[in-house]
Amino acid sequence: MSENQGARARARGKSFLSLITDVPHLISKLIRAEIELLKAELISKLKSVGIGLGLFVISLSLILLALLLLIFAGVFALSLVVPLWAATLIVAGVVILAAIVIAGVGAAVMSRTKSPLPDETVESIRQDIRVLRGDK
Repeated sequence: MSENQGARARARGKSFLSLITDVPHLISKLIRAEIELLKAELISKLKSVGIGLGLFVISLSLILLALLLLIFAGVFALSLVVPLWAATLIVAGVVILAAIVIAGVGAAVMSRTKSPLPDETVESIRQDIRVLRGDK
């Protein structure tokens, strides 16, 4: 027997007055369930945005480090004209490549999140309102 049929079977055994007195309890239960759904959905979406932003911060830090290494490479290239500057340029290139990869991963994580609005909860509340109005 499904949950809906079980509720109907219990309701048949109750009087109209007891059913009416159950309505406030059921509405408060529905509101609590909607709030829990809202919390879960917001936490999920904000977690994705937080991870994406964290990866972007790491990417920006690596880009700043790469720029610092490029400046050192320029200084070494102008002052010494020895293979030391070439090694610094290679390290800077690797750091920039790592920053680009991390930025791409961060963008992918954030693009999956589309909107931080709790779409499922909003639609569920709209459905509840339609049912209460009798629109179905």
